[in-house]
Amino acid sequence: MKLSSRLLAVAFILACSYSYQAAHAQGIMLRSSGAVNAAVGGTATAMPLDACGALYWNPAAISALPQNEMTFGLELIQAESRVKSSVPGLSGSTKGESGVVPAPSMGLVWSKNRQSPYTFGLGMGAVGGAASLYPHDTSNPALMSHGRSASVIILQVTPTASVQLTERLAVGVAPVIDLASLNINPMSLGREIAPNDTSLMTYGTRYVWGGGFQVGTLYDFQNHFKAGFMFKSPIWAEKLYFAGTYYDAQHNPVATTASFHLNLPMTLSAGISYDGFRDTIIGMDFRYLDYANTAGLNKGASTGVVEGLDWNSVFAVCVGAERKINNKLKGRLGYSWNENPVPGRSAALCISAPMIMQHVLTCGFSYAIVKDFEVSAAYNHVFEASVTGPYGPGTVTNTLSADSFFAGVTKKW
Repeated sequence: MKLSSRLLAVAFILACSYSYQAAHAQGIMLRSSGAVNAAVGGTATAMPLDACGALYWNPAAISALPQNEMTFGLELIQAESRVKSSVPGLSGSTKGESGVVPAPSMGLVWSKNRQSPYTFGLGMGAVGGAASLYPHDTSNPALMSHGRSASVIILQVTPTASVQLTERLAVGVAPVIDLASLNINPMSLGREIAPNDTSLMTYGTRYVWGGGFQVGTLYDFQNHFKAGFMFKSPIWAEKLYFAGTYYDAQHNPVATTASFHLNLPMTLSAGISYDGFRDTIIGMDFRYLDYANTAGLNKGASTGVVEGLDWNSVFAVCVGAERKINNKLKGRLGYSWNENPVPGRSAALCISAPMIMQHVLTCGFSYAIVKDFEVSAAYNHVFEASVTGPYGPGTVTNTLSADSFFAGVTKKW
């Protein structure tokens, strides 16, 4: 390897080390898709290691995969959450009971032959998912009148096409189709704020459809470096619809409905990778998620109605590395350090959905059972994060940590 390439590689590694101290968050959106992509911290924009990661983070990256492949994966998310609140004369702390949340994934990449400039793909799976459950607790002001629960699942389909325009440059495009369900109990979003308790106790909702698009580029410098860029439009969705009961000022039950407009944010992702070390590839992605300008995530209380969660737009950085240990085994490591999209002013509104994850450590491996058939596994640990804000005359603190386990199988041909 030339001296100049070695110096560039060293500079790249130092930049990765620095990003460990300066990266930012992803909020409601999952960082990765599939066991391989999860093991490198979601790094994929310029480091396509498998179908799921490439389809999720850069449609052009599927052109760089060396073989056709189909991948299936499953993530199991176990979160540990707690809400603490206090008002004059009373304070309490309650642990959440969310259970395990599944997030499946599937990726298919195919071309007529690897010499063809055209490559096609299909990604399917969960891109967002979370759950929380807090029981009624008379010693905790935030839970003394009723318990709280929430669950969200966002499924996405991305039929993808990529073309190798030149020996170095590939361009890809994909329409994005989403199917989502959100349950929050009690439901305060989309409802007027009143001095009496008008929280809507929901007993039904429905799935909603949304759509958008993503485009990407991948450039191979042919000196062991690759660079990639992806733009994903906002995902414009139908309004969420809820039916339930609330109690008026005289505490009489009233059946009613509520609707809430929730889109997913515009996302930008830029990445770089380097494979000049023997049997090793390292990469870094920089991302921006525009929550502050996304319907349902961008506004707090306005004109007496809770119109959104009042989140901040955020940046994200992730780094990852894959090492081929032998002809059958590959090991992977990754890390991302995230800014919290939930400001303190929104802590009370986000008790049921404290998407405040910040630091994530990842690892995993793939093992070829037979030629062109691999099994993969990964583990992610989300370190504990918290946010504190006003709650009436007192304060409320949301705390969250999580562990995720991934398994996957890949067939290549």
